[in-house]
Amino acid sequence: MRTLSLNGTWKVRGFDGQHGSPETYVVEGADERIFIDAVVPGDVHLDLERASIIGDCNIGLNAQNARWVETQVWVYRTQFAAPKEAVAQHAWLVFDGLDLNAVVYLNGQEIGRHDNAFCPCRLDVSGKLREGENLLAVRIESGLYGAADKPAAGYCDQLADLQCKRSWLRKPQYQFSWDWNPHLINVGIFKPVKLEWAEIARIDQMTVYPELADDHKTAKTCVRAFVENVRAEPVKALIRVHVPEAGVMTEEWVELPSGMSRHDLSVKITDPKLWWPIPHGDQPLYTVECEIVVDGKTADATSRRTGIRSIKLNTDPHPEKGDYFILEVNGQPIFAKGGNWVPADMIYARPTAEHYRKLVQLAVDANFNALRIWGGGLYADNAFLDACDELGVLVWHDFIFACAKYPGDDSDFLNNVRREVTFNVRDLSPHPSLMVWCGNNELEWAAWEWGYDRVRPHPDRALYHLEIPRIMTAEDPSRPYWPSSPYSTNYRHPKDPTTGDQHPWHVSLGAGGADFWEYRKDVSRFPNEGGVLGATSPATLRQFLPEGQRNLFSPSWEFHDNACNYWGQGGLCYQALDLWLGKKQDDLSFDDYVFYSAVLQAEGLQEYSNNYRRRMFSSSSAIFWMYNDSWPASHGWTIVDYYLRRKLAYHPVRRAFAPVYVIPVAMEDKVVIYGVNDTPEAWTGEVRFGIFKLAGGMPVDVTKAVVLNPNAATILGEVSMAEWTAAGVDASGAFACLVKDGVSTAQNRVFITRFKDLKFAKPEIKVERRGDKAVFSSPTFVWAVCLDVDGEKPIADDIFDLLPGIEYEVAWPSDQPLPAVQRCGSGMRT
Repeated sequence: MRTLSLNGTWKVRGFDGQHGSPETYVVEGADERIFIDAVVPGDVHLDLERASIIGDCNIGLNAQNARWVETQVWVYRTQFAAPKEAVAQHAWLVFDGLDLNAVVYLNGQEIGRHDNAFCPCRLDVSGKLREGENLLAVRIESGLYGAADKPAAGYCDQLADLQCKRSWLRKPQYQFSWDWNPHLINVGIFKPVKLEWAEIARIDQMTVYPELADDHKTAKTCVRAFVENVRAEPVKALIRVHVPEAGVMTEEWVELPSGMSRHDLSVKITDPKLWWPIPHGDQPLYTVECEIVVDGKTADATSRRTGIRSIKLNTDPHPEKGDYFILEVNGQPIFAKGGNWVPADMIYARPTAEHYRKLVQLAVDANFNALRIWGGGLYADNAFLDACDELGVLVWHDFIFACAKYPGDDSDFLNNVRREVTFNVRDLSPHPSLMVWCGNNELEWAAWEWGYDRVRPHPDRALYHLEIPRIMTAEDPSRPYWPSSPYSTNYRHPKDPTTGDQHPWHVSLGAGGADFWEYRKDVSRFPNEGGVLGATSPATLRQFLPEGQRNLFSPSWEFHDNACNYWGQGGLCYQALDLWLGKKQDDLSFDDYVFYSAVLQAEGLQEYSNNYRRRMFSSSSAIFWMYNDSWPASHGWTIVDYYLRRKLAYHPVRRAFAPVYVIPVAMEDKVVIYGVNDTPEAWTGEVRFGIFKLAGGMPVDVTKAVVLNPNAATILGEVSMAEWTAAGVDASGAFACLVKDGVSTAQNRVFITRFKDLKFAKPEIKVERRGDKAVFSSPTFVWAVCLDVDGEKPIADDIFDLLPGIEYEVAWPSDQPLPAVQRCGSGMRT
């Protein structure tokens, strides 16, 4: 099969119903003087920005001012020269992504329609091409007109959903506005376009998945080729599968019937190199090549990279209550650490493969080994999953249904979803990082609690409990399927913490409010969401807030603020400031507010991680909401912001996710010290723990040799609560350090008195150079030492505490000046 790319500069124009008809401009000879240049693949908003018709939608109120774009009908036009072979042979026009309702014209004649952004549009143009120039035009709209006559009642309950009817539209749902993303409905040709032609046959898709023997000595790589024979009669063909890294090949003679057919082959690999998530092992990858040979010539060929591993969900009974929920890779339990992934841009045509790679690398640098693709966004880009494959990050993937009822009771919608699910399951199957497919985000919870059993009850339940699992079984039996997130088995409430996966939103959005100490009691088996809001990087605030609006409650601050900050009275982030620091937002300067809001987010996310990691494997994950941003936000859930700056929570989360870590836990009558070791090897060294005074000194200070068992949490020691009380709980804290060869490799502390009531002493920070290290120390406790408030410097650590008299080392190039402390949480600002 041959291919001609049609990417590049096209022409585009919008129509509002008054200034001409779109149909007039899909034909040859139309006046293009009123069109602007369009980059394909791309989005109309980006073209309008380049033409200075709208402003950068990330800045100020520009996204709000650009909402007219979604209400227009747009026409794209381009000319291309069709090769003689394409004119003579079987040919297709292929749009990998159209958003959304599109009518495609070739040389002025309609050739097809498409209404799903999640799967490609392939149009047969055999006999319709002409030698020389051809006109290709696309009439496209955002979906609003396509859904205009659809019913909203019973599917869409929120005000914005009633207007847009997003339940009917198979496109990313977050663009209709979410708490962390503005209303900006994308429209355009957002993925590549190409002309394809073939003389005999082509490979449509190739499913690849492994079957690993229990003893891991052999593996079978299963290949399923979907082949289209373009001839009217059957064709005898040889299908050859080759895995060059393993030196194995298999081939099979088949008869290709006219049209599409499926062909299953497999190759056996002896002593396979197993793929592991970090830090459990390496990530070797194999290339799977598939070739269709007819009459001794290659008719078509393709290749995909894959890895060999097994994966299962262990839901055995829990000895205390409920069930376990443990991901097991290659028979080993894996504690999943990470965050929720949302689309990396509100205009999802914009992110590049390089951008995806940077985001995944930043996650790995923060000691993630898991990301959850949330169900209101996009199916994973192969470039994103390639990065996860190579870097050892497990991916939980929701199908794209979130926080609404969907019209599964409509036959056209159902068939559209069937095609979408089938395509994506096949397309993403080779990736070893893809661990679980999940039916949706929060729709089981909604069915139990949100009134989804009232008007038009449960119209989509069969999607998640019949249709999708049936497709999964047929297309990719190698991965677990989970019906919803959160979800509990045996008809238990989906929020039950003792079974299935959980979204522990009792903190931030529930009864716990801003009190993240409420995480300390949570026994969730597999927390898959849950988070804490905090202000973003000051550099990012300066970038998107126009001059004159760089203050709380300005119009641009409010427009970019997280909507959850407006749930209830007083604002969640402002409540947190009062609860933890005893301050009102008006008591602080803008810079001080931004700093302390971000530090409190860091505290909350550390509490989240500490609680679940110390319960390993009674709890088997610490996946928080959320990792990345889709646009620059005033307050956000993330640790990496839209511009890829590290928020102040980034390094505290990185330390809390360290493969070997120590966690002091305050219980009713004692402090218990846990050592956590995610690695497959035992860790030996010393633990130092006890009680420190804020003003200096260690009334309890114990050091002893310890062994941290591999892939386990181990109790290392304890301190009685009476000893802590004697030191004054408002003047002291409990601490623990892991020490290797005389150097502290991990440290942590816990308080039971809120920061506003702690008797902080004056910081007395000393910084000295020791080789390629900057060594910090203070005779008094220092909270949240900050070296880079903007999150732009490539530094190894930040927002760390100084325990009295204990040195803290940060990698620091020997040719660079020693770092200056910009400020800290316990009172110092320099």
